[in-house]
Amino acid sequence: MKRNKRQNKWILFLPLLLCISCSNGQSTAKQDAEAEGFVKKINSQHQFQVHGCAINYNGTDLYMSSGVEPWLKALGKNYRKVDSADGVNRINLYIYDDIGVSLMERQVDKKISMFGFYLPDPAHSLDLTETPQSIENRKLIGDESPKKRFQDAISINNILVGAYPMHDEIRDLFRAKTSVSYAYTANCNEEQKSKGESFYVDLGTSYNEPEVIDNLYFYNYLDTMTLEQKKQLARRTDENGREVCGEYVDIKTFDVLPRYCTQEELDDEKKQKAK
Repeated sequence: MKRNKRQNKWILFLPLLLCISCSNGQSTAKQDAEAEGFVKKINSQHQFQVHGCAINYNGTDLYMSSGVEPWLKALGKNYRKVDSADGVNRINLYIYDDIGVSLMERQVDKKISMFGFYLPDPAHSLDLTETPQSIENRKLIGDESPKKRFQDAISINNILVGAYPMHDEIRDLFRAKTSVSYAYTANCNEEQKSKGESFYVDLGTSYNEPEVIDNLYFYNYLDTMTLEQKKQLARRTDENGREVCGEYVDIKTFDVLPRYCTQEELDDEKKQKAK
């Protein structure tokens, strides 16, 4: 019913809107955003632009499939390093308070698992209400978050994405995962295939109308790995010589603890190596 009302208003004012659009060359989506107090612009000091599977930061191409060193070199030395856990893995969290971003590195394989933007609280969000997305994102980074919010926007395929309402240009690029969560796969172009790998961009939004972006993350999911690759990530020998085949979270302390191999698992490994 709400949609029909919007359609009727659109039809009624279409000639006027077309005239305005012709006179100043601006899209109606941009006008709507500015009318609501949102002016879309890329962050002038910290310019992130996604093209293919590369994330260009102030002129330097970075890749989610690399180690953290190129990122730390590009983003600078002004970070806090926190030893934490994401529910499955021990992680190193590099927090840039002055930029409003966090970089997550899995300790077990030194791979980047997430790069997150700490966006401003949307003016239209429900007070004191947490979304499933915000709860999940807080689990990823624990209680540690940048002291400042990332201002303005980043560019994804020449579309500005930040704490703005979800307009058609963003909906055309991102697919809906849930009613408040959207995803985009950043695939490599031919030139980039030898340098990086595809990664995922996740948007979380408020429940309200207009639906405003309140979370923005780049991530590599362990779920993209095979079961065997996941096992190999956790497989190690501890300081006492005991064989570790995995990890689990202690529900009382939330500590990530080693899961020691069973004799059956060790026997199976021997069989696989003997083949």
